[in-house]
Amino acid sequence: MTRLSRPTTLVAVALLALVALTAAGCAKSAASADAIARVNGTDILKTTIDKQIAQMKKASPATFESTQGVQIEQQYRAQILSGLIDLALVQEAGKSVGVTVTAKQIDDYIAGLEQQYGSKAALETAMKTAGFDMAMLRDQINNSLLMEGVSSKVASGSAAPTAAQIKTYYDANKSTFATPAQVHAEHILLATKDKTLAQTVLAKVKAGGDFKALAKQYSTDPGSKDTGGDLGWAASSAYVPEFADAVDKMKVNDVRLVETQFGWHIIKLLGRRAATQQTLAEATPAVTQTLQQNAKSEAFSAYLTGLRSKAKIEILDPALKKLIDAANVATPKTTTP
Repeated sequence: MTRLSRPTTLVAVALLALVALTAAGCAKSAASADAIARVNGTDILKTTIDKQIAQMKKASPATFESTQGVQIEQQYRAQILSGLIDLALVQEAGKSVGVTVTAKQIDDYIAGLEQQYGSKAALETAMKTAGFDMAMLRDQINNSLLMEGVSSKVASGSAAPTAAQIKTYYDANKSTFATPAQVHAEHILLATKDKTLAQTVLAKVKAGGDFKALAKQYSTDPGSKDTGGDLGWAASSAYVPEFADAVDKMKVNDVRLVETQFGWHIIKLLGRRAATQQTLAEATPAVTQTLQQNAKSEAFSAYLTGLRSKAKIEILDPALKKLIDAANVATPKTTTP
């Protein structure tokens, strides 16, 4: 792989975050000895947080093994508990505002995840890596859709952003709507020890050989080999320095042999694109969507604050209560027995 990084669909990470923030674990029952908090009589269980922390440790053990590991774990516990308190409140609110989640909605969401991964098997592999099964996934999706549904209800009727607001946002975030100069390159990658072979393949390319066929035959880059070495359009800064320096100096259709930390690259430059900047008019749809989403998030946050202010919330772990209070997440009505 020649770029510093490549965009990837890290759904497993997103799903793990969803587990941490909105997992089930609330039980309307007599006070439980395992309760770590109580929301309007609904217990939030310590074992629920323990399971989520265990999943996070499995996904990123180094995070918890550092010298700050104990402190980091406690901070995550506070964040998870705060999310569970919000979930308990939203579950109550969902009933009062008429928001329900159907099995079909969950099925459709899972189908979308399978499409992102490329197959059902790939999604199941990612889930296994993250440490949860299909029942847990469905539960998390249910909670997420419930949050989204209640959020849409309470934020409905929000005024559309004005032209002045759109322009102000655009002016403050102009770089967001800019695209840097890009190059379209293809390459054949060979190991550092194979310089002689690289020179031989380069000679074949210069003699008129089919670049794509040669890439499929010789390249060791798993990310581009099957597409004939095509790297698509990207800013040269997306590549390691030696590769970037080469494509910046090459002319279209030039071929060059370059060594990087990954080995020997036979590079062919297919095209260049100049940097572009979207105008205000071109950026308006995206800015409008962003401002509407921001307004929706702010309205939902205010709604949650209101729910917390009216609820009886007891945090039974003093250390977690202190962390949550310090983060201004808990409300004045939060109490400790």
